[in-house]
Amino acid sequence: MYAHLKNLFPALALTLLGTAAIGWMALAPKAGANVAVLFPPGMERTEMLLRVSQAGWLPVAYLNGNAMLAAPSEQPRSLLSEGALLILDAAGARGCSL
Repeated sequence: MYAHLKNLFPALALTLLGTAAIGWMALAPKAGANVAVLFPPGMERTEMLLRVSQAGWLPVAYLNGNAMLAAPSEQPRSLLSEGALLILDAAGARGCSL
């Protein structure tokens, strides 16, 4: 009865992996481009501003929730070391609820 589903498994796995790969490529930050930075819940806007600035990035705008848009400066450093949970390509993140 379920033997035909076994034949569909490779196609289903390929579809899921392909969708995940396309999403990852669309949201992966590109060198020299603006990024959307997601910080832990409850972080104040002033703290986000301070952490982005300490990482050598230029704050551009606040986004919904605990996210901020940042632009690279001449010497940008890791935003992850300043407590960011996730860093996305700003252009790719436009389709999200950020």
